Amino acid sequence: MSLPCLCQKRNKPRSPADGFFDDPLAGLDPTKSRIISIQYQPLDFVTGRPIGELVILNDWQLGSEKNILDSLLQVYSLANPWCFIPVGNNLLFECRFLKYKLWWHYGLQGLKLGQRPMVDLKHVLMIMNGGRFRGYSALLGKSEIAANMPAWYATKNFYQIEHYIREEAMNFTKVYAVLKSELPKIRI
Repeated sequence: MSLPCLCQKRNKPRSPADGFFDDPLAGLDPTKSRIISIQYQPLDFVTGRPIGELVILNDWQLGSEKNILDSLLQVYSLANPWCFIPVGNNLLFECRFLKYKLWWHYGLQGLKLGQRPMVDLKHVLMIMNGGRFRGYSALLGKSEIAANMPAWYATKNFYQIEHYIREEAMNFTKVYAVLKSELPKIRI
């Protein structure tokens, strides 16, 4: 039996859909925002280090949110949850967006994406942050610059968006590799 490939997966960044640029909370609502990029990268099952290139699916190259989803569905099997195991931070939030967009574009209903195999660092990072929600993502090297995403997208500053994506992926995989190495050493 071969082990499944763990892949870092992110549904971010998002940008408000047309008509919602004035709504500061649009990025939290899948009905008011659109996925402008989805990233994934194969990670080593044991070390957590990248074993392949970061793939960035984005609408400025693919043309639309639906084309991003079409490309994702070539590797993210809805039928076999072990084919692609997302690894990330706050993945249930991301699953909510993906579930809505799969319903919107393909009419797929009843998907239980949040019940699929996944590795979510959110709770480990919260524990490392003294049990606090606020600020836990800073442990991944996240800054508040993601708040600029709608403006970057509106001004077609795709270079800045891609730079942010690559930086976030690099920081995430560094932290993930350290956790994969150090957490197994903890004994109770």
